[in-house]
Amino acid sequence: MQFSTNNPGYKIYAKVATALFRLYDTFFRPAFPPVVRIESTNICNASCTTCPRDQLTRKPGVMDFDLFQKIIDECAAHKTHRIHLHNFGEPLIDRELTKKISYAKDRGMKVRVFSNLSLLTEELAQGLVSSGLDDIKISFDGYTRETFENIRRRLKFEDVVHNIRLLIDTKNRMGSSTPKVGLTFVETPENSHEKELFLKEWKGMADNTIITKYHNWGGKVISHAQAKLIPCPRIWSTLTVLWNGDVALCCLDFDGSVILGNVRTQSIADIYQSDKINDIRNYHLTWQYSRIPICSDCSLRK
Repeated sequence: MQFSTNNPGYKIYAKVATALFRLYDTFFRPAFPPVVRIESTNICNASCTTCPRDQLTRKPGVMDFDLFQKIIDECAAHKTHRIHLHNFGEPLIDRELTKKISYAKDRGMKVRVFSNLSLLTEELAQGLVSSGLDDIKISFDGYTRETFENIRRRLKFEDVVHNIRLLIDTKNRMGSSTPKVGLTFVETPENSHEKELFLKEWKGMADNTIITKYHNWGGKVISHAQAKLIPCPRIWSTLTVLWNGDVALCCLDFDGSVILGNVRTQSIADIYQSDKINDIRNYHLTWQYSRIPICSDCSLRK
């Protein structure tokens, strides 16, 4: 159910939810993040209208394999098995992507990748299947070529459709149940009229299809969503490591405006339990969102 933040019922709901977050933080918070998001690269070949890439000031780059190994080894030691091998870039640009997936899988990780899939080749499709990748989510924000290319600029509709089918056919030909292939449709005013057609087209072809709402990237772009009062679960559930080792506050902090530490010189465990992030958690628990600008206007707090 959707409430206005001025609705008395919503405020009661927000107070109860916040109390539960405080209980979790006090008694049940794990010593290590349940999910670690690793940005293999922040480089992308697209220029989507739903993405604030034109505001990016971070240096472009690709995570070196030694740093990736260090991260995965610590995750394995702490028995964290969920790795999202993507963040603010196109993972298929990383030439060592399948090598990284294989390394993580060999150490018991469950690995997910989010991609626009425009760069897929037959060789890479085979590599993704052979690597043991568990799950790949493909951004596909339109049913027609015109709508898709108006939103996902620099990409070709027919190429992405071909590549989705290529990956599914390759998986089936190799007799593998993975990766699970999911399509994600981010609903905006420009494509909402096509969402039902999208679901009908891909049902039964992809393993799953998802419609999600557009968000405002921590207040960095305009959206129709409204920031909420409830604390954000991401600061307890996920740690986001950028390609150079910096740890950003969350996956929406695309430009690294709040850096919690760097895994080249610090452990993930220490960063996850640091005073800096604990102060931010406390600001959320006391509704002091203005203390963290990227959280203040974020529409993904629910």
